[in-house]
Amino acid sequence: MKKEVEMMPQTSSEPSYMVLGHKYSYGLDYGNYMHRVAEDIGAAPSLATLAESKEPIKMLFTYCLGQSHVPLFRLQGPYESKLCWDVCFGELWRVCVKRGWAENAGLFYMTWLSFLMNIAACVLECFWCLCTLQKPKLFVRY
Repeated sequence: MKKEVEMMPQTSSEPSYMVLGHKYSYGLDYGNYMHRVAEDIGAAPSLATLAESKEPIKMLFTYCLGQSHVPLFRLQGPYESKLCWDVCFGELWRVCVKRGWAENAGLFYMTWLSFLMNIAACVLECFWCLCTLQKPKLFVRY
């Protein structure tokens, strides 16, 4: 006795980022959302904070190549918890390592590629600003 779910009519023929089989016309990038909210409330750990931990390589790897798990956003800020450091060093680290070398190598490659593209964009913007005598707008939040 299954009921039919009424779907929203598709307004365009272009593919879009739809959630739950085209039922809703909006979507959410969970990782980006978590980072933006954490930045807004002061809970996003800085790379310096992670580098000063007892095992900086593990923490940097877990944060940079892991997923946006809640314990990562409880390392500092209004909902800080010392227990979350242990969760990140243990459970979240093991999850990242269990992915295997091929997936981690791909993620590492994409992380560095993105980093280098951002550096190139900053250099290009500085060069353009020197040519047009404008002040660079580096590190402006979108």
